[in-house]
Amino acid sequence: MEISKEWLKEKSACVDGVKWFLEQKETDGLKIVKKLMKENQLSWANWLICRVFNYKQRVQYAVYAAEQVIHIFEKKYPDDKRPRNAIEAAKECIKNPNAKNKKAADAAAYADAAADAAAAAAAADAAAAAAAMRIKILKFGVKLSQGKEVER
Repeated sequence: MEISKEWLKEKSACVDGVKWFLEQKETDGLKIVKKLMKENQLSWANWLICRVFNYKQRVQYAVYAAEQVIHIFEKKYPDDKRPRNAIEAAKECIKNPNAKNKKAADAAAYADAAADAAAAAAAADAAAAAAAMRIKILKFGVKLSQGKEVER
């Protein structure tokens, strides 16, 4: 997918991100994601890759990312099954993206925010490990966007 200043503005990219984009020459979305990763702009890379994905890729990416950190949440909150249920609902939506499954996955995604909070707390304690995990997740996304079969 070709990225342009107009496309970034349509997607409500941050001012600094647009400025960065305009200061370089690449327009291919996937190449830009890789460039951002090399420059350690992981949040921007994640933002961009999520916007170039189709629906199925977005859900696959979200499931993969959640599975990478769910153990952190479950260790702290062993009786709270909401994030695990969100992952399972999203997997069903990948297999059969009908309206019922999409609605269940969307509802479950709100509960999944708890896993994100746990991951953020862990990230504060282990910044290097968190960056490595973000890179691992982004690499999965790059393969996914290239249409490659990805191992979990």
